[in-house]
Amino acid sequence: MRIVSTRLFSSSRLGAAALGAALGVSTSGAATAEILRKGSWPDVEPKVSVELSNEPRNEAVKRVAQAAGWSLVLNAPPGDAVDLHVKDQPADRVLELLLADGSYVATRDGDLIAIAPATPQPTLAQAAPAPGPPAALAPAASPDDAEDEDAEEAPPSSRGRDRFVTGGSLRVEKGEVVNDVSVIGGSLDVWGTVTGDIDVMGGSTHIHEGARVRGDVSTVGGPLTVADGARIDGDVDVVGGPLHRGERARIRGDVNNDLSPAGGDGASAQGASTLARRAGHAVTRTAFLFAFGAVMLALWPRRMEALKVEIVARPMRSFALGVVGVLGALAIAVALCVTLIGVPFAVLGLLLAVVAVVAGGCAVLETAGAGLFGHRTKNPYAHLAIGCLGLLIVSAIPYIGGALCAAVALIGAGALVATRLAGLLRPKARSEGAAGPYRTSP
Repeated sequence: MRIVSTRLFSSSRLGAAALGAALGVSTSGAATAEILRKGSWPDVEPKVSVELSNEPRNEAVKRVAQAAGWSLVLNAPPGDAVDLHVKDQPADRVLELLLADGSYVATRDGDLIAIAPATPQPTLAQAAPAPGPPAALAPAASPDDAEDEDAEEAPPSSRGRDRFVTGGSLRVEKGEVVNDVSVIGGSLDVWGTVTGDIDVMGGSTHIHEGARVRGDVSTVGGPLTVADGARIDGDVDVVGGPLHRGERARIRGDVNNDLSPAGGDGASAQGASTLARRAGHAVTRTAFLFAFGAVMLALWPRRMEALKVEIVARPMRSFALGVVGVLGALAIAVALCVTLIGVPFAVLGLLLAVVAVVAGGCAVLETAGAGLFGHRTKNPYAHLAIGCLGLLIVSAIPYIGGALCAAVALIGAGALVATRLAGLLRPKARSEGAAGPYRTSP
């Protein structure tokens, strides 16, 4: 049994090659020993420190993989016993020196590494010649055939470059490898490989047959089509558009889409369930808003009427005052939070501000309902119900619904500022003798 003592002191390729020659690693039968790397290997590997004595070569390889944090699939003979004393050396260089006894193929996918001989090793039965006339030799499998078999699963050797397009379309051709892809205001067609994530806004996305996306796919405001034979390794998130998925399309991650078409493999049922849940939440919020507004109308009808008059007379001024009022309230809350004593006051003030803004929003909705159906009924509760129903319907529209809800809240807040909280804060009376309507006669 041959024993090879390996001590590494340099991580450079020239130093490692010279060290391997100085060690005198036995390579009987392997005139051109090498390791053929496949897959995506990083430029810098972690450094390892390993100590072992008189262990088979394959056990030494396993110890190096364990120290480097790799998951290893090893198909190699045990080999000679080795002594390994390594301290802070790159793991891939140590691996190359340990496998210097022959030619191997190392295929990597993330942290998973598979090592196998470059050519199949004949067994003893195969090596012994059979008696009788010589049989015709079967042609040896070429390395190109093995590469073709692993082409689908092997990761690309390069991550590719990022692609970012605004106001136009992008096409990833077959055989092309790119990293992260971002498209705004245009469509995307993928025929090749995307090693990173895909983000598309305002356009259609089509993952064609044979294409592969190793990251996540997120689209907003456009349809996503995953054809038969296409593959997505990450999650899929589609907002504001349908998802068309082929029966043989492979998606390994989670699929989130509210507008999935009927049929498919359960994605439509999941989307319908999510849509029903969100609709239930929206109806609950609207019912609470109507109940709160009805209480305000019953307890303070004059103050709600004052808010309505201000909203009808100066809606844009109310909106501007609402923006200023919200920013001012946030600034005051931040200033109060500087000291520990001011934190409770900041929290209480924000809670009261939220209640006041909801009351102002109810006044806006009642005003809108009166404007739509005021000629049919004068009941303020009916006006409030109509306004809440309209808000419920419009809020379901993507983007527009959120903007409208924010506008209602800001107009209500501005009306509160303009009317001094609907008259709760009265202006101070002017002093005697001052000019103006409060001046008294001598």
